[in-house]
Amino acid sequence: MSNKNTNTRDITKIAIMAALVFVATYLIKIPSLNGYVHLGDSMIFIAVLLLGSKKGALAGGLGAALCDLLSGYMQYIIPTFFIKLIMALIMGVIAEKLITKTKFSWIIGAIIGGAFQVFGYALVETILYGFAGAIASVPGNIIQSVSGVIIATVLVIILEKSHVLKKLKNV
Repeated sequence: MSNKNTNTRDITKIAIMAALVFVATYLIKIPSLNGYVHLGDSMIFIAVLLLGSKKGALAGGLGAALCDLLSGYMQYIIPTFFIKLIMALIMGVIAEKLITKTKFSWIIGAIIGGAFQVFGYALVETILYGFAGAIASVPGNIIQSVSGVIIATVLVIILEKSHVLKKLKNV
């Protein structure tokens, strides 16, 4: 984002979505081997739908990293920021540039982004805990990614049927 394309409204939207990612991640945590499974990914996917790939990715990375900071997972702050940011960028690029003719192209992007997330955390956890520790955390990361896509899909359908999604995009 360059300065001429960023205004107070954009910063506010990014901050609000980062806060929603944080809350969805922080409040609903299911402990796993090396961390926890959460619902924040669904908010990251919605952030991309509402804000676009770059701004949504920034909101997702910031909200998730802030949660790691405040939850005591210091070793994950930087990896989480980049993994979530790239996951969201993957979703956004697929939905906005590669598969633009279908209404639910974002789901394909979210699935591929979620697969990247599983790979990204496995790589980081291999460095932190060794190969066995990383492999042990893969099922939890898969569950988290799949849950995020499913919950986001349900929320998007509800928001579209109520015409709220379109209104939120235009705010």
